Amino acid sequence: MILFIIFGVGLVAGFVDAIAGGGGLIMLPGLLFSGLPVGSAIATNKLCGTFGALTSSLKFAQAKQIDWRACIVMGIPAVIGAYIGSSSIDKLPNDWAEPLVIALMVVITLFVVFNPGFGMKKSGEGEKMRSDHAASKNTTLKSATLKSTELSSNLSPNSSPNPSSNPSPNLSPKRWIFGIAAGGVIGFHDGFFGPGTGIFLVFSLLSLWSLDFLRGTGTTKVINLMTNVTALITFAAAGHIDYSKGIWGALGVGIGSLVGATCATRQGAKIIKPIFITVTIALIGKLALDYLNKQF
Repeated sequence: MILFIIFGVGLVAGFVDAIAGGGGLIMLPGLLFSGLPVGSAIATNKLCGTFGALTSSLKFAQAKQIDWRACIVMGIPAVIGAYIGSSSIDKLPNDWAEPLVIALMVVITLFVVFNPGFGMKKSGEGEKMRSDHAASKNTTLKSATLKSTELSSNLSPNSSPNPSSNPSPNLSPKRWIFGIAAGGVIGFHDGFFGPGTGIFLVFSLLSLWSLDFLRGTGTTKVINLMTNVTALITFAAAGHIDYSKGIWGALGVGIGSLVGATCATRQGAKIIKPIFITVTIALIGKLALDYLNKQF
């Protein structure tokens, strides 16, 4: 019976995580409820998360909603940072981590809420819209070409009729520097503390790379997969993973992630953004309660 509960919890966790992250908030309590000790539950949750990240990454890749350059620029430093962070758990005090993460997430939430256009303008949905209207465009190709010619004659040489049509901006030295730094810092946070990693990645990708929520989420899944595999190897080598329960959880998370990623790629930023805000607020509440319980 408990295995079916883990599977069900995994379905929900995978669905939410594929759209906005935060699946660990759902999966980890389910594993603890099954009787696993904290260390084993965390390691087993990483197994589930890896399956979910793999499934959703494949779906986002199929929908062409991943910025592979950002994955390299931020992903490699994130893996290195995650390794350093996990190696520093017993060497550095982590009392400062919780309040800092809570404060940063509050700032991110307020910024996203009070900037309605953030993450919405440069949408990968443009490809889908162009595909959906391909037939109508073909029937009016002659007139459209004429209008385009007339428009281009009125534009200056340095102007562009659709500056947001390129879903992946050109890499500048500034993006390289900030992308590498952000990847390393977020990766360190993932290995050292953990909660909020996906949220920080999405926000960084939207801010530094001008991606929308859809493409930013897809790119985040690949980076998450890279860091998860690194941690999973470490946990597996230490023998902390409970495979009997982890496989059921991973199966549920994998299926849930597939459904969630499918929903995200079809609905785009309009569904991802509100769920992102909801998950962020929920994570802030959980971290704040945990922190207050430790203080009093």
